[in-house]
Amino acid sequence: MKDLVQKAIKDITIRSRKFPEEPFRIITENQELAIPYLDSAIEKAISEKEDLDEDYQLHFYALYLLGQFREKKSFPRIMELISLPDEAVDFLIGDSVTTNLCDILYNTYNGDIELLKESVKNPDINDFVRSSMLKAMGQLYLDGSLEKTEFQDFIRQIVYKKEEIGEYIYTELIYIICECSFVEMFPEIRRILADGRVEPFVIEGYAECVDMMFNDKEDICKTPINAADLLRGWAMFEQPKQKEFSKKDMKDLLRAIDAEYERPKKKVKIGRNDPCPCGSGKKYKHCCLNKPKAPIDEVETEQERKKWLKHYPVSASKRETGRIYLEDFFDSESIEIDKLIYLALNYRPIPIWQSEAEDAVDNRKRVYLSEAFKKFREKVKREGIKTVREYDEKYSIHYQCREWIEVLQTLLEESGDSELLEDVSQCCKNM
Repeated sequence: MKDLVQKAIKDITIRSRKFPEEPFRIITENQELAIPYLDSAIEKAISEKEDLDEDYQLHFYALYLLGQFREKKSFPRIMELISLPDEAVDFLIGDSVTTNLCDILYNTYNGDIELLKESVKNPDINDFVRSSMLKAMGQLYLDGSLEKTEFQDFIRQIVYKKEEIGEYIYTELIYIICECSFVEMFPEIRRILADGRVEPFVIEGYAECVDMMFNDKEDICKTPINAADLLRGWAMFEQPKQKEFSKKDMKDLLRAIDAEYERPKKKVKIGRNDPCPCGSGKKYKHCCLNKPKAPIDEVETEQERKKWLKHYPVSASKRETGRIYLEDFFDSESIEIDKLIYLALNYRPIPIWQSEAEDAVDNRKRVYLSEAFKKFREKVKREGIKTVREYDEKYSIHYQCREWIEVLQTLLEESGDSELLEDVSQCCKNM
């Protein structure tokens, strides 16, 4: 069997265009015999760095196989390898840095949290590598292997550190804060965004972070991993010929996009004895049939609002164990106000060929924000809230008051609604 393993190791030592299925199978079935060879390959890469023969591939496969075997003894050597200078890391493991490195680190982690911490803070280590280390730490927290206060304190050290670090790391910090449901760390997210440390095309803004915090979560790192499954689809290997994307496929894709975003062309007729679409449970004739239409119903139907609230945090009406909900932190009234603001300001990914006229967009925003303001004004008056900051601290969710009120004032000025504009201005002046 040892001879068979040695041959398999030899077969994956040099780069090849065809993925080595059989050698991977043999090594996987005899991992105890294979591990010393894999460790030696990592040590060889560390020693030779960029002088390593460019066709030598064993160290690269070793990284994945040791992750699959969850070989804890290899963790220090793997950390040493990925902590080499940028050029060496890129030469030795290439795209692994941005794909599966966090999974490999998590599966080989040996309990040395201080090594991870010091490496994340080390500016000489590649930013993408440090981000993978952060991901591994995030998964360790989710597993209960890393204490909450310790992890949060570590994140704050990075956020409030005077020296700037790469935007990729700041982006990863935001994702980790949200994946770990650290609601108390929203100030840190605001700090990162306010300082312009994240590109807008990566994270559009604070509202997107709120959605990430309260919506479905997935594990940050995968376990267990299968090295062959992760690698065989890489472009470095010959791949089965893919079916060409035909004109019909393109038409079907565009049709599906249209169906997702187009406005309903027909209004569904509601019978007098049908259940009322407002959800009250009453018959339509005993509920909303003769009620005057609300302003927001003039700009969009209930169906359209549900579509654009698809990514809004889910309601706590059907709770799942271990999940957090907006209702755990905010009352129903503040959530209702926030939804109106969200409908007005949240980015809508509409295809360019279906784009709305600018005046229609402005009208929709003005109507939603006007309704939000009326409810906001009632709430601050009833509760004796004295300042905008006080309201923000207690009730603002996706948007701070000044963000949406300034937009509303501009829209009211443009529409000539001087009466409501005066109310808004006076309310803000008093606060």
